Amino acid sequence: MKATLEVANRFKEVILNGTWVANTNYKDQLENLDWKIAVVPVHNLNTIAVLAQHIHYYIKGINNVFKGGTLDKR
Repeated sequence: MKATLEVANRFKEVILNGTWVANTNYKDQLENLDWKIAVVPVHNLNTIAVLAQHIHYYIKGINNVFKGGTLDKR
C-alpha cells in the first residue's frame, strides 16, 4: 500500500501542484493557456488540446487502479 500511495502522490505532483518533474506541472502549464493557441497544429504533430485530451483519458483510466481496481482502458 505504501508504494501505491507514493506513486499516487508523485502523480498528483506532476498533474496538479508539484515541481518534481521539470520544475513545473500540467496544471501550471495549461491553466491560463489560450484555447486559440492550444488548437494550432505545428507541422504534423498533435496540438496541445489533443495531447491534453490524451492525458485526461489516461488519468481517467488509471484513477481506478489508484483506488485498488483494475486497468480497464486500452
